[in-house]
Amino acid sequence: MDVFKIVRKHDLATSEWSGGTTTQLAIWPESAIYAKRNFIWRVSSARVKAETSEFTSLPGVTRCLMILDGTLWLKHEGHYETTLERFAQDNFSGDWKTISRGRVTDFNLMTTSGEGRVQIVEAPSLSTRKIELMPVIHGWQMVSEVFYFLDGNMAVSLPDGNSTDIEAGDVLIVHRQHTSHVPHVKFNNRNDKTIHAVRAIIYHD
Repeated sequence: MDVFKIVRKHDLATSEWSGGTTTQLAIWPESAIYAKRNFIWRVSSARVKAETSEFTSLPGVTRCLMILDGTLWLKHEGHYETTLERFAQDNFSGDWKTISRGRVTDFNLMTTSGEGRVQIVEAPSLSTRKIELMPVIHGWQMVSEVFYFLDGNMAVSLPDGNSTDIEAGDVLIVHRQHTSHVPHVKFNNRNDKTIHAVRAIIYHD
């Protein structure tokens, strides 16, 4: 069974941490609670307000961090350091001691099992972009996708033929199980500039 869900920006929960705020975009299982660390995967967006901060230690968690606005310097002690600008990403272990410098907005994918990746999807001005969803692959029972829209004034057409208007900060969540049919969604850009969405793809049980 395929599940498609639109979550509006005003329905997303935001919490504070020592370096700023974090908005949870999606979590699996849906009953999981981040504070209890009982999730298989979690997608969020954070605003880092402190100039320097230390990441929360998350043993057993694999992290992918993408910058949406600003520039961030990261140091994974005993491993490497890197500087990330807009749409650049870094993949690292949650149990590494990580410190950062820079005020940014970022996108985070955390997984405790399964496989995940993050990419940017663009739709050119005044056009319709057809996005083929990912198939379920051997070894996993499900594939989930989370689209976080960075721009508004657009519409998303779902496989059932329904279309809904999207504003910046809204989220499209897709859960798919084994099926031979691979559907697609359409992004209808009504702007005179290119629009962007962050896409997280997670294979899991």
